[in-house]
Amino acid sequence: MIKPTSIASISRTRAREMLILSESDVKQCFPVSAAIAANRKALASLRKDGDGGAKVPTRIGLPYHAAGGSSGTSSSAADWTLFKPAAYYPPRGKPMENAESSDRKEEEVLMGMKLISIRSNNPKLNKPMVPATVMLVHAETGIVSAIVAATYLTAARTAAGSAIATEAAMANHPSGKDAFTLVVFGAGLQAEMHIKAIKHVVNVNKIVIVNRTLERAENLKNDLLKNNSDGVVESAKTLSPVTDITTRLLSDDVGVCNALKDADIIATTTNACNPLFPGEWPKQGCHINGVGSYTPLMSEVDDELVKRCEVIIDTKEA
Repeated sequence: MIKPTSIASISRTRAREMLILSESDVKQCFPVSAAIAANRKALASLRKDGDGGAKVPTRIGLPYHAAGGSSGTSSSAADWTLFKPAAYYPPRGKPMENAESSDRKEEEVLMGMKLISIRSNNPKLNKPMVPATVMLVHAETGIVSAIVAATYLTAARTAAGSAIATEAAMANHPSGKDAFTLVVFGAGLQAEMHIKAIKHVVNVNKIVIVNRTLERAENLKNDLLKNNSDGVVESAKTLSPVTDITTRLLSDDVGVCNALKDADIIATTTNACNPLFPGEWPKQGCHINGVGSYTPLMSEVDDELVKRCEVIIDTKEA
């Protein structure tokens, strides 16, 4: 096990050695609070009026169809493996954030790639549906410097982005409410991390989990109630644990409709190809984080909802 405080220094000083981090290493070193802080910096680096140093080329996608037929279900997307390169070129003269005043080294160029797959049958095999790995390259030598297990990391990073957007949207909510209802579609790792990240930055007093199967939704509900302090004790805000957590089947139109009419925040975290609900169900002023659609053929929300919304994106290319 590598201590969290030592990872940055190890990656800098052992440029010719390979750092390997497991899922458990990453979870220990990268809690919800760290994911949100890192994502704020990453989003700023994409903007010319921010840091502007990030370069994120268009990803490459390879479809996968299982032998004997197509993978996935009729309502879910075909399986994919995605290659996602990125680099960070710090502005000249920018010092490293944690450098001592007596040794103000400039920030280094960072290069890497994430390899991420979507395999819809994996849960039946007791494996993650979205396994991922990050490879870092030492910029000067071009040698691989780190291999990082990134299944949890992917979920944490995605959820952190949604949390930042939610925090901004709820800051001046027209209702003036100081506690919000969150409805989450999906019951996997992305759903879990979205709940933890969003309740880290805003006061959530009610959660509704909507899923195709009730068993997975109930399992997530019980895990959240069992670990209700997650994301609260480390939060800079004084947020209360959420005890009002209910579940709904996606096929329960009346229950889902009522939940959405009451929702202040919605997160769709599925691999659905077709809209999860009619666009007229959410109330005006509701904030929606849509993260599951990763191809042009996928659509967790319908056109009617998009027409009602002010749409905010991180990059046009994505």
